[in-house]
Amino acid sequence: MAAPRTRRRVAWLLAGGAVGAAVALLFVFGPNKNAPEVHTSTLPAQQPERQVKAPLPREARRVAVRFVQTAVARENLEEAWTLVGPNLRGGLTRKEWLTGDNPVVPYPIDKLDIAPYKVDESYETSALIEVALLPRKGAGVRAQVFFLGLVKVGSGSRARWVVDNWVPRASAVVPR
Repeated sequence: MAAPRTRRRVAWLLAGGAVGAAVALLFVFGPNKNAPEVHTSTLPAQQPERQVKAPLPREARRVAVRFVQTAVARENLEEAWTLVGPNLRGGLTRKEWLTGDNPVVPYPIDKLDIAPYKVDESYETSALIEVALLPRKGAGVRAQVFFLGLVKVGSGSRARWVVDNWVPRASAVVPR
């Protein structure tokens, strides 16, 4: 049998360990005094705008073609300014835009007599298409597919289509 002194030491160690465990559990599972406030609103929930599907209008197609021929090719940036919406202008002034240093990803297109495209989405007030472009000979870049987003701005007789988005559709390189 263990000496009384050893039993007392073991008892004190067990008691100290139990107190330490209780304090640790209190810190971990105790009440959170710094919980963030819960904010609720009395306003009704916002409903997303219901988009109505529609065929891509001829005017939207014309804007897309002219955009590629002007903004993407960096030709006639004056006309390109009229074809893009505020999102794609990126806060630039007309003067800044005309320098060619703008948010439109440029591409060395060959003549744009034919550029295959695919309509991904088309609604009454917006559309998303994919445009395949071929580079001019000797440009040193490969053929590329771009996403082109269009939106209808204005209302009534002043409504018109503008390009709202232009990004390359890149594919991830899979290692062998």
